[in-house]
Parts: sequence; structure tokens; C-alpha cells
Amino acid sequence: MSAAPVFLVLAFDHPLRAVESVAERMAAGLACQGVPARACSLPRDAAEIAALAPGQVAGVLSLGPLPLSVRLDGQPLWERFPCRFDIFLLDAPIYDMARVPVMREYVAAAQRSRRLGLLSPETGYRDWIGEALPVRWGHLPFGSFASVALPAGEAPAEPVVPQPRLCVIGTVGSELGGAQPGETLSDLLGRVFAGRLDGAGRQHLDQLLRSPQADPLPARAIVQALGLSPLRALQADLLPVLIAADSWVKRERRLQAVRSLAGLPVDFFGSGWEALLGEVPGFRHVGQVNHDDIARLLPHYAALVNFDPNWDGGVHDRVYTATAMGVPVITNENSGLAAAALPDELLLRYDANRPALRPLVEARGWLAAPTPARPRAELLARHNWATRMGQWLTA
Repeated sequence: MSAAPVFLVLAFDHPLRAVESVAERMAAGLACQGVPARACSLPRDAAEIAALAPGQVAGVLSLGPLPLSVRLDGQPLWERFPCRFDIFLLDAPIYDMARVPVMREYVAAAQRSRRLGLLSPETGYRDWIGEALPVRWGHLPFGSFASVALPAGEAPAEPVVPQPRLCVIGTVGSELGGAQPGETLSDLLGRVFAGRLDGAGRQHLDQLLRSPQADPLPARAIVQALGLSPLRALQADLLPVLIAADSWVKRERRLQAVRSLAGLPVDFFGSGWEALLGEVPGFRHVGQVNHDDIARLLPHYAALVNFDPNWDGGVHDRVYTATAMGVPVITNENSGLAAAALPDELLLRYDANRPALRPLVEARGWLAAPTPARPRAELLARHNWATRMGQWLTA
């Protein structure tokens, strides 16, 4: 590693390179800003990081708290390197607080030092809990992972002719809340509350979380219904309840959305769909796709079906990648879409609580006459990782 001060972007080993690829793009984005940076994976690169003197590290951005579980000579990384330090939250913070012990330690330290902070790609949890939690907590949207083929010589690159099918990328059924197969929401609430909630209270929460007007954040809905403060959402006794309910609702919203596509041609990349959906006319279960390859896959389809069902103000990187590539996206309504300023002709919004996707898709005509995707220069410029890292450096 170079002796010059560097920014470290910390990742961890994850199936299909879903985390390492983000770290690499972030590090490349910092380099585009003129900042020396390196993407590292922990624990794999622990020895190389340990060889750095504290003054050789100008800043650290950790993808989730898991990389911070690695200590150097028994010392937390944020103490070893006294520089700006941020955790980029890859999931809702209730999961990290419940399942990654170092997250609690880091949040406690961040309450004592503004040098330590959190970054969220969506604004819902920050807006709900952030004012009550004295931690520096910023917002940084995901960036695009677009892959654009440059023309050879004077000849423009020929666009791919998309097949008249929709594409779903993601997994289902492996949510972290521990819902049992076939378990209803009411039964789950009874199990996780373990006698702390009577039948009437359980029925009220069940109706609240499954209502057509349900809050995008199930955890917020539960905490408010129980008359508790936002900070109670981060307490150890309530966290198992919140992540169980959040996971159940997240899975159900995804399944309802794809079931409403029945009869249309849809390809699924990711695990769990076939087991939960069974055989559905028009649906094909293709397998897995590496995160690095998503941008090259998308132009082969008429549109991408995206889910951000339990986010309130932010969208997944797939949305930025697809639209930058010129591929239409079907995604649930979300306040983050307005901030992203994506072209209306590339977006089809639906209600996550009341999905009815098939008539919406048919009305757009995307499957009847798929149009070859052409990259959008303005989106490539606005939502690339160099732009995102510039936003982080100046925040």
C-alpha cells in the first residue's frame, strides 16, 4: 500500500460480489475526485490495513458495520485511525443493531464524537430516528453501475435488441427476521411478542401493517402504535419483534408484486422465488447473476422489476443502473424517485401495498414493442459514483 494518505473503503465477502463491487466503485469514485483510495475486504486484507500507520489513512467508509468486527491488536478500527469515519448502511439499521454486535459499540462511540457517522442510501430511518439519536447521520444515495460499450473507431456500438420479457433480480425467502414457512403475520406477532401483546393488540398491528395505507416502514408503524419513542426501536428487547415484522412485510410485498404479473413473461434471477411462487404461467427461474454483470444483462430485457418495499426515501442501485443504461424500470412509489429526477418515460410506479402490475405494464406497451436501450448521458453523469463520492467529501 502507498505511504501517501489514503481513503479506505471497507467491504466483506458476500455472495455474487454484491458488496465488494460497491466498494470498488466507491474507491474509483474517490480516485476521480483526486483522492487516493483503496477498496479492501475484511478479514482478508486485515494484515495490509494493519501495516498502515494511523496518519496514513485520511478517511474510512465501511459498507455496513460487519467489516468493523475486525480489530487490530484488539483495537476498534475507528480508534486505530483517528480520521473521518462513516458506515454506509446497506440495510435498515434495525438489522445491524440486532445482528452485528459491533454496531452498538460504534453507535455509542459516535454519540461521543462527530468524527464518526452514519450514511443511509434512504432517508426514512434517518428522518424518523435521527433527530432523537445524537449521531452525525447523512444521506448518500446509491450510484449507478452502468456498463457502456464504447464505439470502436467511428462506428457506433450497436444496441442490444431486448427480448419481450421482464426481469426480476433479487432473492426472497431468506429475510433475516426468522419468519417460519407459511406463518401468518398475526401468528408471527404472537410468537415474537411472547405474551407481551394481547389478542386485540395483535389484531390491531396485523391490520395496521397489512392496510392499503400501511407505513412504508413497518418498524415505525409498530413503535408509534405502541406509543413508544423512536429510540426504543434500537433497544435490544424490541429489535427481534421489529425485524421479524419488517421481514415478513418485505417478503409479502415482493410476492404480491410479482404475483400481480402472472401471465406476463418474466425471468427471475435470484433464489427463493420458485419455492414460494410455485409454477406460474410465463415465469422462468433462470439462476443467479453477479452484481458486476447486472448492467450487461438489463438491456436484454424490455424492463426491470425493482422492489424497495420497506424503504421510504431512497431506491436501490438497480434503479440507477437500469435508467442510466436506458432500460425502463417498474418500481414501487417512493419519495426517493422525485429526488433522483429520473425520466418519466423510463419509470412505471406502483403502490407497494396494492400492487396491480400487469395492467400497468400492458398499458405501457413495453412488451409488445421492446425498444433497444440507449445509455442516457445525463443520468450517467448525475448518478455515477464519482458524483456520489464528491457529495460525501463535501458533506
